[in-house]
This record gives sequence, C-alpha cells and structure tokens, in this order.
Amino acid sequence: MAVELWDRESSIEVIFHGNNNENDESSSREKLLDNKAMVTPLPSTGNAAQPPNSVRLNITDPEKNNAAQPASSRIRFRKIKLAYAINATVWAIVTSCIIVLELGYIPTTKTGFYCKDPALSHSFTGDTISATTLLVSCLLVVPGLVLFLVEYLRKAAVSRLSWRDAWYFYKEYLVGSALVLLITEVAKVLVGEHRPYFLEVCQPDAAQNCTDGQYISTYECTTTKYSFYFMSDTSRSFPSGHSSLSVFAAVYFSYIIQSRLTTQKIGQLFKPFFIACVICWSLVCSLSRITDRRHHWWDVGVGMLLGALGAVYSLSIIYRHLHQNTSIPRVAMSTTTLLDIKNKDAKSEII
Repeated sequence: MAVELWDRESSIEVIFHGNNNENDESSSREKLLDNKAMVTPLPSTGNAAQPPNSVRLNITDPEKNNAAQPASSRIRFRKIKLAYAINATVWAIVTSCIIVLELGYIPTTKTGFYCKDPALSHSFTGDTISATTLLVSCLLVVPGLVLFLVEYLRKAAVSRLSWRDAWYFYKEYLVGSALVLLITEVAKVLVGEHRPYFLEVCQPDAAQNCTDGQYISTYECTTTKYSFYFMSDTSRSFPSGHSSLSVFAAVYFSYIIQSRLTTQKIGQLFKPFFIACVICWSLVCSLSRITDRRHHWWDVGVGMLLGALGAVYSLSIIYRHLHQNTSIPRVAMSTTTLLDIKNKDAKSEII
C-alpha cells in the first residue's frame, strides 16, 4: 500500500510506501483511520496512473493562511515599529547625554582643595591610552576580533559563521557599555574631584599666597593656554572612565570566550591565553591612568568595580537567554510529521 501526499501549488508529492502484503492491508487501513483528522481524500483528476490503494493529501500552506489575516499583521507591524522608535529615541538620548557630559557642557560640582596638596601637585605628562584609542579599541576592535575568532573557531569555516549570534552578543555589549559610560559620566559631574595635576594646570589664584594645609573653597583658574574641554576635565577624576569601560569589556568577553569555546576543538591552552590577552589590555588601560597621573588610585579602583558590576548585569541577561530560552523554535510542522509518528513503519519518499 502507498500513501501519496500531493501539494497542488508546489507540485510536490510525498509517497509513503508500506508493506505490499495483503495480510497487512487491514492494519494499514486502521492506521490511516487514526489519521483521518489529517487525511483528506481527493477525487481523481485524470492524472497518470497511481499506485493502488493510494490516498492523496492536500497540504495547506501556513503562509497563505497567515495572509488571510491582514488586520493582525498590521497590528503586529505597528508594534514592531513602535519598539524600534522607542529604542532609537533612548539611544539618541543616552548618546547625547554622554557626549554633553564628557565635553563639559554641564558644569561639574566645584570642590575646594588644600593649599599645596601633594596629591594635586603632579605634572601633566599626557596619556598612554588616549580617550580616542580607548573608544575605538573597546567598542570596535576588541569586540570585532573576539566575536569573529570565537564564532570562527566554533564552526571552523567562515561560510558557517553565526553572524546572528555574533550580532546578539555585540548588541548586548553596546547596551551594557553605554550604561556603564553614562553612570561614569554622571558620577564625574556630581563628585567633581580634582585630578592629580590640578594645581599645575589650573593655577588657582587663591593658591599663590596660601598657607600649607589651608582649605580653599573659593578660587578661579588663571591659566589661559588650555582649551575649555581640558580645563573642565581637570575636575572630573572620579571615577575613571578608562577603567570602567575596559574592565567591562574584559569581564564580558572573558565570559563569552569561556562559554562559547570548547577545549575539544581548540585545546587546553588557547582559551586561557585568549582570556589573559583581553584582561591584560584592560589592565593597561586602567593602571596606566595612575602612572600617567591622570587619576588617583581610588578613582581607578572604583571605575574597575563599576565596570565589573555592569558586566555581571549584562551577562546575567545573556545567561538567561542561553540557558533559559523559552522561545518557540522555528520548525515547520506538517501533517507528514504527524503521519510518521502514527505510522512508524511507513517510508517517506519526496518526488
């Protein structure tokens, strides 16, 4: 006996061949009756000769059924457009706030200082890692390099790279880094702590004739050779933005490397070496702020803690997505699958 599945639109026929033994004919008919909710006998259309005892099934196209519901589709489309608009608005607001705060257009809290304070009397020597280098490396170079290598080593072929997974991890990374940067910039404005080279760059008028150890709360900077941005940045030491962003990247991508790569494919040494490279870059970005006299050690310490906490928050979202994902898998269901479950002895053949 044979069961033939025929889709009129796509001209695809699926034939299930059973045993030709006449003794099994009654059992085959019982199995077909069990599937009568899915089987619809069609009249003969005068086509070529068909195998005896055959049943033709019309498989309904789910996409055509969905097309018959234009109202619900429009509602869903509007919801998606609204979500995209909200996300774009939030991104614009957060990005604008970070830029405005970083450039010093929002004045910081004006704090005093102690006369001839040795912690504020260092010389300005420049940056080992500039702000531009930090942003380019932590937002583009490090994410692109790590995600590409991780997905390539998982699949062992460029054509099989999972760009969808890579984009998901990068998107969550951007969201978390924006959150960390925003909190860092707000804290800088609220605290208004002076950098270690404050006295040399600012040259406050009240510090010229003061007594050692005297606290000065009212002063004005007298230097004119520095830009507005640089002068406003002299009182934005706490916390360290280099530390918060670089540590966030290190913790985030260390987890991605550890969880996505298996030692069976890459060996025992490459994964810890890869993680050590990411962490070392973070340490260079963070500790060089102390040696450059751009931050106090507690500024760097709090910045590192802030970056680590932000990474834990972002990774908790990724962990729930990877290990507790309850979304419906995108697998097409048809009557052929159900028929195979009922009739386990049948063999399927697509013509």
